Amino acid sequence: MDKQVPLKIGFIGCGRVAQMRHLPILRDMKGVQITAIADIDSETLSAVARQYQVDRCYDNHHALLEDETIDAVLVCTPPASHFQHARDVLESGRHLYTDSPLALTVEDCETLELLGEKSGKIATVGLNLRYHSLVQRAKRCVQDGWIGQVHAITATFSTPSRGKRGDVFPPWRQPNTIEGNVFGESALQHFDTWRALTSAEFTEISVHCADKEGPVSLSAVMQGKDAGKSYSIVVASTFSEYAGDKSEIRLIGREGTIALSLYRYDGFSYCPALVAHGSAGQHLRAVRESLTSLPQGLRNLFNGGEYGITFTLQLQAFAEACRGGKAPLVSLTDGKAAATASIVAFQSLNSGQKIKIHSGF
Repeated sequence: MDKQVPLKIGFIGCGRVAQMRHLPILRDMKGVQITAIADIDSETLSAVARQYQVDRCYDNHHALLEDETIDAVLVCTPPASHFQHARDVLESGRHLYTDSPLALTVEDCETLELLGEKSGKIATVGLNLRYHSLVQRAKRCVQDGWIGQVHAITATFSTPSRGKRGDVFPPWRQPNTIEGNVFGESALQHFDTWRALTSAEFTEISVHCADKEGPVSLSAVMQGKDAGKSYSIVVASTFSEYAGDKSEIRLIGREGTIALSLYRYDGFSYCPALVAHGSAGQHLRAVRESLTSLPQGLRNLFNGGEYGITFTLQLQAFAEACRGGKAPLVSLTDGKAAATASIVAFQSLNSGQKIKIHSGF
């Protein structure tokens, strides 16, 4: 594609996330033009069209896909419609960016994965934590052998969205549904990040919840490979939508530990295996980390913070790839793996049983 010609983007769905994240990011991105939008809510459609000065507005996604001016499409609809919309985008011959989860069944994920491979187009799914600077830094450190072979992960995600903050959710975002519970959105991002950091795959998942308005405990086993030999990683994690904001991951290896606090600008910590976590040396390293990271942290603050900027980075990578660049993308295979873990976690939550995941899903 000629880089002098704007990449023309169409939106299927103009709801809360699109308005908070994708639309303003792409409006301000060089070389990109929001060309057309589609939404079944006429008031939302009119309001977004006025705000973003979009002339081509459609009340259904089929009409948008008939617009031959569009190069790429973002699917920003509720999860239950992701499969249909993503499938139709791929079959129309457009580049695809779909919000996560990729789909709500393993079979639908596999169908989209195959369609993406056959299409010859760019196809990616919104798993933005991979673009977090701390995640990418940790991945490089793991690959460079800082902590040796990873054999355990501990993680925590919490938000007060259903607790003290009392967010107002759309009808589909109910905690007793696969798309509405914590596994359908926030935990899914963690599942993908654990895979990205370790290159390991889930083999079993077990979920327990003592109180429907309390934290959910997830245990898992992942399988990695090193020099052709398989090894296991055990995972212990907690997810809650009734507590304060926190997103943390700890990688435990034979040679040391890497801890990430993803909402902090200085949220990277490394501790060798033979050094005590509370030692004076570790405290000094933490102070040095804070001071070294402060300038970049201040710059990121004005771009949505450490977490918010990940949305911009992923959309930049998508736009660059559509133009023929080589920006790294989250594949539909990655999206399938994360969605599968989410689906299995929800099944385990409801059944109270440990569920094994067969190789290759």
